[in-house]
Amino acid sequence: MKRAVSYNIFMNAQLVPALCLFLLSPAAAEDGKSLGRKALETVVSHLGDRDSEVREQAIRVMGETGNKGAAATLRKSLADPDKHVRIAAAEALWKLGDASGLKTVNAIINDKPAQGPIANSPLVELKLISQNNIRARAVQALASMRGKKAEQALFALRNDNFGKIRDAAALELARLGHGDELAQFIEALASQDEAIRYEGATALAAICSQSAVQPLRDMLAGEASVRVRMAALDALACSPGRESALAEVLSLSSDKNPSVSVKALAALGGIRNAKAFEKLTAVVDDTESDLILKLAAAGSLAQSGRKPPVLLVRRSADANSEEARRAGLKLMPHLTDEEAAPHLETFLADVNLTIRLEAALQTLKRFAATERKK
Repeated sequence: MKRAVSYNIFMNAQLVPALCLFLLSPAAAEDGKSLGRKALETVVSHLGDRDSEVREQAIRVMGETGNKGAAATLRKSLADPDKHVRIAAAEALWKLGDASGLKTVNAIINDKPAQGPIANSPLVELKLISQNNIRARAVQALASMRGKKAEQALFALRNDNFGKIRDAAALELARLGHGDELAQFIEALASQDEAIRYEGATALAAICSQSAVQPLRDMLAGEASVRVRMAALDALACSPGRESALAEVLSLSSDKNPSVSVKALAALGGIRNAKAFEKLTAVVDDTESDLILKLAAAGSLAQSGRKPPVLLVRRSADANSEEARRAGLKLMPHLTDEEAAPHLETFLADVNLTIRLEAALQTLKRFAATERKK
């Protein structure tokens, strides 16, 4: 974890009333209520953590829960010493229907580093990089919060003094459907420079455009770099029209590099094709298949409506591999309350904090949603 600072304005006594507005579904048994309490404790106990990254993660969970009663607590986080935490609080508030964090996001974007007339020292350059990374994160937040209404600001940021911000604005404009900006990232796929191809594919994995599918196919046909292929598969996995890349993805699903195979199996998710279904089913049913591969295949089948094997989820919850536990946790929404409860309890006790917080979010959504809708 990074950005550790002492910041404890949040006291549990202040937080619990807001979060306890969650009412557990009466259809859930006592184990569901117990899990709900554990989930609340998991989130609450980390909102005032000394580590800013931990606070940021906990705040994001609060925003995802949909509990508007937590807005007052989140507004306090807009004054956090760490700008990443402030941005997370602004996004969380926006998801709860509270626009009070928008001013904070804009202030971070407009906090431009000073540029001297001569070359900066290495320390100053590092500070410039750090500040612009934070500004780029705020640009992303602005676009996710305001959508099309952010376009005017994004176009203005295309003229920023710093390339990091110009690129961040271009990416967000591409996500909003602006073809000129999208074309720049697609063109990067044909570069002779591996690093540029990688950055282009990584950007396209955030943009998720159907227009990128054919260029990604063309690049994969002759791509030797593992990291570029993995980024390209991530881009295909979220892009509409990826069915046309079925042949390439199927081929890579049997790649000798298991990391590439996992990405390819994930990219097959949601493709309604007999060959894709057969491949995914074979991996899940194969007793010799690696656990990570099985989980990736099960996740893709779940997108098409096939329920993940409960025993497979149990294996993931008990696995030594953090990657396997994360993958198994992603399958939980496809299980019934009764099936999910014991595994959520295991995940809530995981040694990895990110897994615990994600399990807390799933628990609160699962056992609180029914009653909140009444």
